[in-house]
Amino acid sequence: MLRFWGQPKFSRDPLEPVGYELFLREGSMTEWEVPSDFSKFTASQIANLLIQTAPALPHNMKSLSVNLDIDQFIDPQFCQTFVSIQNEISCRHLSIELTEHPSDTPIPDQILLAATKRYTDANFAVILDDVGSGDNQLKRVKLLNNYVNEYKFAVQNFRPGESLEAIVPKLSFWCDLARTNNKVFTIEGVESKKDLLTLSDYQADMLQGYTLGRPVLLPIKGDSEKSLVHC
Repeated sequence: MLRFWGQPKFSRDPLEPVGYELFLREGSMTEWEVPSDFSKFTASQIANLLIQTAPALPHNMKSLSVNLDIDQFIDPQFCQTFVSIQNEISCRHLSIELTEHPSDTPIPDQILLAATKRYTDANFAVILDDVGSGDNQLKRVKLLNNYVNEYKFAVQNFRPGESLEAIVPKLSFWCDLARTNNKVFTIEGVESKKDLLTLSDYQADMLQGYTLGRPVLLPIKGDSEKSLVHC
């Protein structure tokens, strides 16, 4: 069985949930696991699951974001399929997150740039996930900057090896770049009240983390709210 788990995204001011980042998980109602290979999922599978999931979500959770690895992101079929279901996901605003995971084969810049423009032209917001980690480094950010709406900085990617204080220079860099380039800036990895107080000083637009909301098994059409399971 394939289902979405969702971690709530919070606006910073006011601090309130506004949407979910969606994660694919495989399993049963009693046991779920991270898929070993996300590339095996087709655009149709993901889109059909979105159609089942979106209508069952709370009305205040207007924003949904789907993670795509780069090989999925550059495949025109994914964009075409998401365009085809926009009227079926209950007025939710769908964003596309390009993950930091590397491809098995190098992707030419012009292909990645064309894919990003394709999503923008189709009125999807494009999010660069985990900037400063994996392949989503400054070079890629500069390449795609004209077609990207949001940077996400994952504090948890630098833990436990570094303290929050040690991460501050990296965080400050990406925060300043987001402001300079007029991008939405999201901080992930808010895992304690201390984190929340410290990270709020950066006036990010959005916040995510365990202290705000852990991932939950999202319902689909036909489920009751009692079927929600917290991780």
